[in-house]
Amino acid sequence: MYPDYDFSAVNAHQFFTEESWDGFKQIFDIYMCEASKEWVAANEGSPLLETLYKALDEVVKVAECEIYSYNPEADADPFLERGSIWSYHFFFYNRKLKRVVSFRFSCLSNFAGEGFVVDELDYEEDGEIFDDMDI
Repeated sequence: MYPDYDFSAVNAHQFFTEESWDGFKQIFDIYMCEASKEWVAANEGSPLLETLYKALDEVVKVAECEIYSYNPEADADPFLERGSIWSYHFFFYNRKLKRVVSFRFSCLSNFAGEGFVVDELDYEEDGEIFDDMDI
């Protein structure tokens, strides 16, 4: 239905960098260290990275994938969340299976969860829009 995406194209180089599983693993180990510790404690010793690898492998066969990181400029990042301190985006691309898995991990400021960064929404007002509609 869609043409194959060419991550190596000239325009793609400004956003995508080819990675290896070891490179991904290194970044994951550094930035997800605390989350990994909590995962192990909550899941009877099963490492988070191993669990992630198994899930990815079921979908895209990691050994057959090209792995790319996505590093946009902060002001041009369409995935940037309010309160985000850092984030990493990866794409696992299996040409043979014609599948792409987008994987992102990030750190949000503690203040984002306390409402300092996130806008408060008044859902009661939104409900008025639908009052006269048959749903």
